Amino acid sequence: MRISPKPWMTAPETRAVMEILNRDGDMARFVGGCVRSAVLDLPIADVDIATRYTPERVIEQLRDAGIRVIPTGLDHGTVTAVVNHEHFEITTLRLDVETDGRRAVVAFTEDWREDAARRDFTMNAMFLRPDGNLDDPFGGHGDALAGKVRFVGDPTTRIREDVLRILRFFRFHAYYGKGEVDPAGLKACHDNAGLIDCLSGERIRVEFLKLLSAPSPLPVLQLMVNAGVLPVFLPGPYDLEALLRLTSMDAGSPDPILRLAALAPERPGHAFRASSRMRFSNAEAARFHALSISELDPDAATARSEIYRLGNALFEDLVRLRVARGVLASADGEALIGVSRSWPKPDLPVRGADLVEMGLAAGPAVGEALRRLEAWWIARDFVPDRDACLAETRRIIAEDKT
Repeated sequence: MRISPKPWMTAPETRAVMEILNRDGDMARFVGGCVRSAVLDLPIADVDIATRYTPERVIEQLRDAGIRVIPTGLDHGTVTAVVNHEHFEITTLRLDVETDGRRAVVAFTEDWREDAARRDFTMNAMFLRPDGNLDDPFGGHGDALAGKVRFVGDPTTRIREDVLRILRFFRFHAYYGKGEVDPAGLKACHDNAGLIDCLSGERIRVEFLKLLSAPSPLPVLQLMVNAGVLPVFLPGPYDLEALLRLTSMDAGSPDPILRLAALAPERPGHAFRASSRMRFSNAEAARFHALSISELDPDAATARSEIYRLGNALFEDLVRLRVARGVLASADGEALIGVSRSWPKPDLPVRGADLVEMGLAAGPAVGEALRRLEAWWIARDFVPDRDACLAETRRIIAEDKT
């Protein structure tokens, strides 16, 4: 089978790498996501290359040609070539000789089929030669076009080699699946769902946030609930209706943390915390927690006060969540977001240093005076400028002295 060469295949940077690696014949082919995207005529994110050469030989050949090489994962046979700021991940053909569900001990091989046989799904087990000829040992071309996410070989075997493949199965169906999910794969995921506990939080987070970023993740999430997969790492209850409404609002700009807050917000007093299980960064955890617990007065009359209290970004996110949960009408939500977009949160025109310059001793008294000034300023809808605020500050200080 032959595929018409895509622009990324004929780009000078790509050709430079492939011509060096194929000087001795059929020694390097494209593999993985870029091949799947070529079959589906989709844009690509990265160019991955498989080769029969050992990583040491790859490094030697590329460096001799003046190409920068980064030894990104030598234990697993991976190096990265950099040409004009374009990165190419090059991995030696390999097979898994020992697995524990999280990582594998590998051995290098020169057999294309052996390498394809240890991959997860048929649509990821295709090799594409620079001239467009496709090597498809497990029917990935037909599966990709049909939207069928199917494990290579026995699904249970593939899952027990790397348990993350359970989440990848659902994520790939969310992006590429059409029609009914593969029954053999679904059963294997259900039967082995408990093994997800062995995975690190970081690996779960990366995979699950990608799934939540899919154009329409809801049907797949429902499958995960029914198969007993989602509750293993994200206990319910789930608000699937809220997520459905949110995805209809954020089409084209999916926000996985916001979607997670719609689906399963953190519950005060509940021992389980999704942000801890999935090892969110401090910033991600803080945002998710704020989205889960922050209150919002969805009233146009108090919009500016709420924006000032919460900040523009959190205010707009909370408005979206309330629309998604049916608490706020869509038109009212759009109006509130419009207020936020036209009114960036201002800063109080007076700072603590100004009060110290007025003779107030540094300490709790400064903080108390600032709080009173801020309340006065908010009550006047943030209109008073710096001069007016300084005058009010002097009045507050004088009042306290008397």
